[in-house]
Amino acid sequence: MQGNGENIYVRLVQEADAQSLLALEVRNRDFFQNFTGTREEAFYTLEGQIDRIKSAMALKEEDRGYVFVIAKKGQEEIIGEVILSEVVRDNLQSCWIGYFLDKEHNGKGYMTEAVKLVVAYAFETLGLHRLEAGVMPHNIGSIKVLLKAGFHKEGIAKKNVKINGRWEDHQTLAIVKEEQTDQAKPQVQRKNPSTVAPPMGPYSHLTVVPKGADLLVLSGQVGMDLHGELPTDMKEQVENTLQNILRIFESESVTAAQIIKINIWATEQMDWKHFNQVWEKFHGGTPPAMTMSYVPALAVPSLKVEIEAWAAKW
Repeated sequence: MQGNGENIYVRLVQEADAQSLLALEVRNRDFFQNFTGTREEAFYTLEGQIDRIKSAMALKEEDRGYVFVIAKKGQEEIIGEVILSEVVRDNLQSCWIGYFLDKEHNGKGYMTEAVKLVVAYAFETLGLHRLEAGVMPHNIGSIKVLLKAGFHKEGIAKKNVKINGRWEDHQTLAIVKEEQTDQAKPQVQRKNPSTVAPPMGPYSHLTVVPKGADLLVLSGQVGMDLHGELPTDMKEQVENTLQNILRIFESESVTAAQIIKINIWATEQMDWKHFNQVWEKFHGGTPPAMTMSYVPALAVPSLKVEIEAWAAKW
């Protein structure tokens, strides 16, 4: 089985993948450890990876689990994994989904493509009815992947998994087959017509909202962190503000792909190199329409940036 996306492909793991999987795990050892249970040293050996693959292939034969590897189109190097585990049949027809992606490839949309391909395989080939995932609430990037793939939030499981030696809460997300079918619905379109000069920066000239969509309008957001503290540094305020926008929209199961307009007001000169980096991570693809203005002051003297956002939901 091989599923092809726009930039990557996924396929079921093979024993010949052991060396490439080992390289992936070794170079991301510290990064992956932030999101998984403690692993034995044997895991980081070729023999350990061969044993792991054999176990995965045995679970596949028993219809209890499926492991997929991710590679970029035209390449063979494995850059990630997607795992369907704890497959249950009878009256449930469900399983859990998990995934890992090479740190160097985070934020490029690859995992969203991979998850969509594996979800389609789970529903269309395996005949499952429901998939569930658990993500630590602070892992905003992973939650964005699932929301973009059509999952919805269901609640918080309190301290249900030991991660890196600590019991951690997990946000539960799920998708049922009917929701996956709904992914064919119209999406927000972002365009740059050839009749005018290209945008001067990372934004789109035109955003087209699907007919019948609900409009979500945010008040201007500022750079306070989750504890209500406002940093003095402009860069930190920008980062916090964008994260606050994502958190509010995610409470309505709305992703950055559904944002249609951003308005930015700043009292200090923007560090555009830094802004472009966090902005690209924020929208994760084609940027929405945007207006940027410098103003003498905002409502509170300590505020250096305020950002207003609009989104569409359907």
